[in-house]
Amino acid sequence: MSLIPPLLGSTVFLAGLALATDHRGAARWAVEVLLNPAYAEPGLLRRYARRGCEHPQMYFYRSALRQRRLVRIWGGFVSALGLLVLVVSTVFLVLG
Repeated sequence: MSLIPPLLGSTVFLAGLALATDHRGAARWAVEVLLNPAYAEPGLLRRYARRGCEHPQMYFYRSALRQRRLVRIWGGFVSALGLLVLVVSTVFLVLG
């Protein structure tokens, strides 16, 4: 068996753990950069501007704290999934 599944599991585990614990502002960065509609594709923003309406998520700054909390919760789920993949793939690597 190859070493790719344990490495993938450990990477997913560490990334989820960084989001769940907000290590060095990882959850804040994910919310402010990846989920902020101001960073959306310019074509999408132009389409809304042509129609004379605002992007549906432009109330972003009112819900940013709630979104950060949601990113941290999902980071915990991702971390648990990565740990499960790491454990199972390591067991199969040792046994097989």
